[in-house]
This record gives sequence, C-alpha cells and structure tokens, in this order.
Amino acid sequence: MYDFAVVALLALATMKVVDFVGEYLGDVVERFRSLLTFVVGVGAVVWLDFSMFAGWNIDIRNKNLGVWLTGFIVAGGTVAWKAIFDWLGSTAPTVDEPTAEGGALSEAA
Repeated sequence: MYDFAVVALLALATMKVVDFVGEYLGDVVERFRSLLTFVVGVGAVVWLDFSMFAGWNIDIRNKNLGVWLTGFIVAGGTVAWKAIFDWLGSTAPTVDEPTAEGGALSEAA
C-alpha cells in the first residue's frame, strides 16, 4: 500500500515541478510540457532507484526494467492529478491539453 502512495505522491510532485518550471520559462516549456513531464517523472524514479514491482513482490525480468516502468507509471499518474485539480477548478488548462467547451457539468452548475 505504501508503494502506491509513493507512486501517487511522486506523480503529484512531478506535476507541480513541471508547473513551477513552466511558470518561469513560459512558452518554451508549454510547447514541450508532455516531454518534460516524462523526463522529470522517469528521472525522479531512476534517481531514487524505486520499483513498485519489487515492493509488491512482482517478478520482473530485470530490476532496471521495473524502475523504468515505475517511472512511466509516475509520469502517467500526472494525468490523474491534473484532472483532479481541473475538476476542483484550481488550474487553468495548458496549451497542449484539450478542453471540453460547455460540458454537462458546466451546464448543471
């Protein structure tokens, strides 16, 4: 269970680091936001040498493969955090993210 929490919080940290860098570097980061998210997410997990598969006793052919897969899962987890914050209304959509104009939720509110 702690491994899931570590992955979820690493995804949150990755999202916020990319947002922080995006605020100060502006358009340069906004064009490559998805790539930067993967670089930060995978880089953090490789730097920590963390594999969620080892924590759950799931056999992976290679330890490094487990670490890299965990990095991609962390980078993918940023999508869930972004959706949660967008649903709560605390962030504005970025350039490379599609938005729904006039969805059912906005009509009901």
